Amino acid sequence: MPDRKTVVAGRFYPGSHDELQALLQELFTTLEQTETEEDSPCAVMAPHAGYMFSAPVAARALVRTHVPETVVVLCPNHTGLGRSRFGVWPAGAWETPLGPVTVNEDLAGKLMAAGPTYVSDCLCHQNEHAIEVLLPFLQYLRPDVRIVPVCIACQHSPTLRNAGEVLAEVLGDSLTTGAAGILVSSDMNHYEKESVALKKDERALECVLSEDPEGLIERCAKERITMCGVGPMALTLHCLKSLRPKPGRSARLVGHTTSGVVNGDYARVVGYAGVRFYA
Repeated sequence: MPDRKTVVAGRFYPGSHDELQALLQELFTTLEQTETEEDSPCAVMAPHAGYMFSAPVAARALVRTHVPETVVVLCPNHTGLGRSRFGVWPAGAWETPLGPVTVNEDLAGKLMAAGPTYVSDCLCHQNEHAIEVLLPFLQYLRPDVRIVPVCIACQHSPTLRNAGEVLAEVLGDSLTTGAAGILVSSDMNHYEKESVALKKDERALECVLSEDPEGLIERCAKERITMCGVGPMALTLHCLKSLRPKPGRSARLVGHTTSGVVNGDYARVVGYAGVRFYA
């Protein structure tokens, strides 16, 4: 299988190795001065916009965290491409300016073999930016990290519950022991004035932090909250519920801002949040 080439390098984030490495080093070095304790979340939600907007929150979501050997990276389908609701890139590697990120072919195969839910579908990933922009963060923290990329085009609660339970079955205790982890790629509400966007973000984050997947899907639909990764986030919450009905620690909001803080346009903002979840 051919490797997945970069799509947004040089646009969403630096296209050269040295420039990208320097930017990440500056971000994490600055954050490490205030975030002094090591942390071991089993899942993380981080935003996926252009780095000038979302990189500080993405870095804050991951700084001083234990990055497992394998990370299942879940993203929404922004492009509409592909033939699946849960599309897996099954083998090979994903290229970034920092080098290739190997796909954990064995785990991807087990996920697809667990039933009809997850299927091999490279097309849905081909022009999708939401996983690509987060991979350099993982590479910076753990250069040998392996991934299982999954692109999700579903916001149907029962289907997401089933997909989460399948993922939990395949991961087994690797999620709770730290051998594997989940990274959810999601921005928050889109293109409303900041006062409205922040209220909508807070409403969605209430469900995220209380680990209520059904409530998250229902609230986003009813209140027109345009959190693009609502499906991947709900799936992850179902997976966590299946593995451990009650978390040992409460989910933690580690960052929340909007694009208006960067570009001064408070009439049409996008929200960005970072959240950590625990076994």
